[in-house]
Amino acid sequence: MLGIESATEMAGAALADDSGLLDSVSVAGRRHGESLAPAVEFVCARAGVSLSQLDAVCVDVGPGLFTGLRVGVSTAKALGFALGVPVVAVGSLELLAGSAVPWMAAADPAALLVPVIDARRGLLFAARFGLAGPAGGGSRRVGDDGPFGPQLERQSEDRLTEPEVLAEELAAEVRTGRHCVVFGDGARRYGELLRTSGARVLGACSAPDVGLLAITGVRRALAGEGRPASELSARYLRPADVRIKWETRMTTRPPRPTQLSGS
Repeated sequence: MLGIESATEMAGAALADDSGLLDSVSVAGRRHGESLAPAVEFVCARAGVSLSQLDAVCVDVGPGLFTGLRVGVSTAKALGFALGVPVVAVGSLELLAGSAVPWMAAADPAALLVPVIDARRGLLFAARFGLAGPAGGGSRRVGDDGPFGPQLERQSEDRLTEPEVLAEELAAEVRTGRHCVVFGDGARRYGELLRTSGARVLGACSAPDVGLLAITGVRRALAGEGRPASELSARYLRPADVRIKWETRMTTRPPRPTQLSGS
């Protein structure tokens, strides 16, 4: 399984099989178009695996940075078509939540896990998860005793929200006595605001883990969740920035003066 990560400022690639993670590499910065293909080449060379040996490809489909997602999904689709292998899609917020599970399972298994990704323009991508069992809650299973450790259960859909709105919602949860833990690059950017809610802001788990992505991809592929490359698409949750800027420009631009004919 080749895992491809490009939803946030971190781009990366990883290889895994049913024995676990084989190798991974991550590159910081937003130059996904320049760094992703070399990352794939590098991790394959270091693990001694050729692209022709791949049985499937796994990719983070977002939400996240528009350009990064477009590069990652396009790369995964191209490899899926060229190699004739299935593609597995995993969400970025789910991956973030999964990376926090080992720590939270020991420290605070009843906590509400809130991964947040910086959506730019003063907005956040966010979701809610909990650990299954008597201490946890929710009913929609996401993980199992595989890469996510204890079962991870989704308690909300991925959504686009303002940091102030999220802080108010977290404060309401805290007032009920529930511990809330927020993490991701969105929490790092708006940490001061989110801490006013009484939630705990983690410095760790700031970006989706490409190694966890590849391992999750293996488990889901073995469960028959791989799909043809033609069915793969990114989850943007909002229009591209270029469209937003264009529409803003057109609505704020003063009308051109009407030229009158005549003497």
